[in-house]
Order: sequence, then C-alpha cells, then structure tokens
Amino acid sequence: MDLVFYLTLFSFLLLFGLIDNNIDFDFWARLIVGKSFFQTGSLFNYDFYSYGTTHKFIDHEWGSSLVFYLIQNYFSDIGLLIFKTLIIFLTLFLITKIIRLKDNNIPLYFLFFFFSLHSICYTIFSTIRCQTFSFLFFVFYLYILELARCKKDYKVLFCLPILNIIWANLHGGFLVGLVLILLFAFGEFLNNRKYMPYLIIFFISSLTSLANPWGFEYISYIIKAFSLNRVHIVEWQSAFFSKYSKIYLTSFIKFKTFFFISIIIFIYSIFKNIKLSGFKKFYTQIDKTKYLIILFTTIISIKAMRCHPFFVYSVLAYCYSDFYKIFNKKLPLVFDKTKEFILLFLVLISTISHINPKSPIFKTSENQYPIHCIEFIKINNLKGNVLTNFHEGSYGAYKLYPNNLIFMDGRYEEVYDNNLINELARFYLAYNYEDLLKKYKSDILILDKYYPVVEKLKNNKDWFLAYEDKKYALFLDKKYKNNNFKMPSNDENYYNREKFKTNINWVN
Repeated sequence: MDLVFYLTLFSFLLLFGLIDNNIDFDFWARLIVGKSFFQTGSLFNYDFYSYGTTHKFIDHEWGSSLVFYLIQNYFSDIGLLIFKTLIIFLTLFLITKIIRLKDNNIPLYFLFFFFSLHSICYTIFSTIRCQTFSFLFFVFYLYILELARCKKDYKVLFCLPILNIIWANLHGGFLVGLVLILLFAFGEFLNNRKYMPYLIIFFISSLTSLANPWGFEYISYIIKAFSLNRVHIVEWQSAFFSKYSKIYLTSFIKFKTFFFISIIIFIYSIFKNIKLSGFKKFYTQIDKTKYLIILFTTIISIKAMRCHPFFVYSVLAYCYSDFYKIFNKKLPLVFDKTKEFILLFLVLISTISHINPKSPIFKTSENQYPIHCIEFIKINNLKGNVLTNFHEGSYGAYKLYPNNLIFMDGRYEEVYDNNLINELARFYLAYNYEDLLKKYKSDILILDKYYPVVEKLKNNKDWFLAYEDKKYALFLDKKYKNNNFKMPSNDENYYNREKFKTNINWVN
C-alpha cells in the first residue's frame, strides 16, 4: 500500500505544479546570476543592471541560481516543473520516514497529507523558489537527528556538517538548521539523554557554514538579514498579527484552519495526559525535543507567512500518529484495501484533465508582469533608466539589459541601500514623488494604475502617458515625445515563447 500512497502523493504534487504556472518575480534574477557565473566563471559582488543606490553585496541564493539556470537552460519548462515536484516529493518522503521511525507499522493515509499540503499550497506550489531548498533541508535535518536518537547511533550526525555546506550555499535559511540542532541538544538534555553529540555537531556545522565564497562576511550578513524590517514585503508579514491584519483577517483560511486545529488538539492532548497521570509524571514522560520543535515552528510561522511550511512539516512529522489514532476508523476489509487505489485513480484523472500541451507550463501573465510595457520599450529601442515596482524589476532587467537599467528589484536586502524601498513606497503614494525622479534620473516609468502617483503624472508637464494596458501605465520623459511609437503585440503566446530570451551575454 505504500507504493499506492507515494504514487498518489506524487500525482497530487504534479497536479498542483501544473495549476500554479506563474513565474516567481525573483526567478529572473536567479537566471541572471546563473548565466553570468557559467559565462564568466565568477560571482559578481556588485550590481550591474540597477541605477538605484547599491553597494557591495552577498548573494545568499547563489547556489540556487546555478541549479535553476542549468535546469531552465537545458530542460526549460518541463525540467523546472519536474524538479519542483521532485523536491517537494522528497521532502514529504522524508517526513514519512520520520513517521515510520516512531511507528514502523502505522499506515500512511493520503488524506491527512492532502489537507496538510492544501494549507500551504500558496507557498510550496508556486514556481520553484530558493526557499524550497530550505524546506527540504529542514526536513532532512529532522530525519537525520531523529534517526540518531531513535537508533542511538550518533555517527549519522556527521552528515549534517556536509549538508550544511550545501544548504548554506543554496539559501540563507540554513540558520534554521543550526537552530534545529540546538533544539535537539536542549531537548535531549531535558529528556535526560545524550545531548553532547548534538552540541558537537552544532559546533562543527557552524564552522562548515564558513565554506562559502565570502567566508565569515556571509554569516554576518545572514544574521543581519534576519533582523531587517521587511514591512513592505507581504510574505514576511504575519498572517495573524500585523498592521495589515484587517486585510489578512479572511486570508490564508486553509493554513489558519490547519494551524488552530493542530494547536487545539495538541493542547487538548496535553491537558488530557496531565489529568490522567498528573503533571510530574506527564513532564517526565513527554518528549521535550518534540515539544520544542513544535513550539519553535509555531513561533516562526506566526511571525512570517513564508515560514508556514516549517510548522506544517513539523506537525506532519511529529503528530501524524497522534492524529491517526484520533481520526482513524476501521472500514470493512474490502473497502480498506481498495480505497487508496480508488483515490490514486481519481487524482490521476484530475491531473490529466489539467494538462494543456498547447500552452507553456510556466507563463509570464499580463496580470503579473508588465509584459506589454516591456515590449513597448524594446521594439521602440528606448534607452534609459526604467523605474518599475521592485518585485517586477528582475523581469525588467532580464528583458531590457543592456539598453536599460532598472531602479531596483526583489534583492532589496542584498543589493540596495536600506532606505531605497521606502523611497519607492513614498513615490507610489505620491509623497513628494518628483524628488525621487530628480534624485535618481529616471527616464521611463512602468506603474500599476491603481497607485496615486499615476494621476499626478498625467498632469505633470515633464511626463506623458505613452502606453497603457489593463493593469499598467507607461510614462516617458518629455524628451521622447516626438517619436512615432510602435505598439506591442497582444498575442500572449508570443510573450510566453520569448520569455526566456535575454540580451544579457558575457561571451560576446
């Protein structure tokens, strides 16, 4: 039956990979880094495609950039889709291995995984992102740490310093892995078990973090990055408590439902056990390590939306058997043996129904990117500095460099002056908007039409509206006004066929 479970799970992951086919905003910056590295053999420590205030920077996702570029360059859309599916599948496979370490005979039922994954589908099923590696390595660390203490074979822990080198060069989330090792050390200390092996591995793993292109400077940057104020970045906000809490009150309902049900059942089981055995016996018998990990992932998932998968994965790994005992109902034997096959069949049919071979798997949608405005700039050979919203900057740079520089992109914490994103926010809200235009000498503006600054610019004699589509408005400096402009194509297939074409080239 395990084979049926894993086939069902893989089909489900593939299905959702096909449904959400928008390309992540920062993916273009990753492709630029990857291409630049393989053509020049080096990592740039300066930005070459922005005109906003930049500084020497450290790229904590450089390893992911190489992986993504190679897959995109050789296997294109289908390669990216399969790679994303495999990464998530491997993450969940490791979770099942953790479950089986606790109880080797417990059945693996798809529905519990189904509801758990649905609660974070907006995070893990989007176009593959660098943090996907952190979710994988988080679970990988959990498995190795649990394997060591369940088998009482601590030699396996020496895998972690090696894995830490890989994780640290793929994504800055490797700090979560170091925290995880410390939690195990403290938890096992409270459990009156061996804890020194974990402390030793924590020390060695911390040292291997230095095996990166920047050495200690990289570690210093990562620690500083975790303390940055990301008030303008939605995924770093709390889905529970934030100044935008009214907006998020009815959002992320699936995750909040999973979160509160998990916490309520978890708390209920605590009180039930205390009532049965008394607090002293309960405290003596419980697995403190498990409770520390659940507490840690609860805190970080409350703090930031992008951390929701850490909570869900830890609950799946440590509480699956608890939930199974509560909700499992014995079915007649004939149904019990066939229900997983029926479920697999339904998922496969559903998957096939979502495959459309005539359209590209990953799309640059006009609702997500200013594809028409970017094409307008290209076909009219308009050279100059282009200001877009920061999350669209990477796409603008990928398509327009070297004829155009962009103001900034999603690498704001790595590359740009800390105040730059605040200046951009004030510009969009039309607070002294002309100051930013003069300070940074912008020539071309691509703006979401709902921003207040759009109406201001329509009445500004130094700018004119050259083009607009359903979502975006393109303003040009008055020096371009005498041009006879060509209009961009409305054929969406054209933009998707051309999406990975770029003039960034270091060979010629």
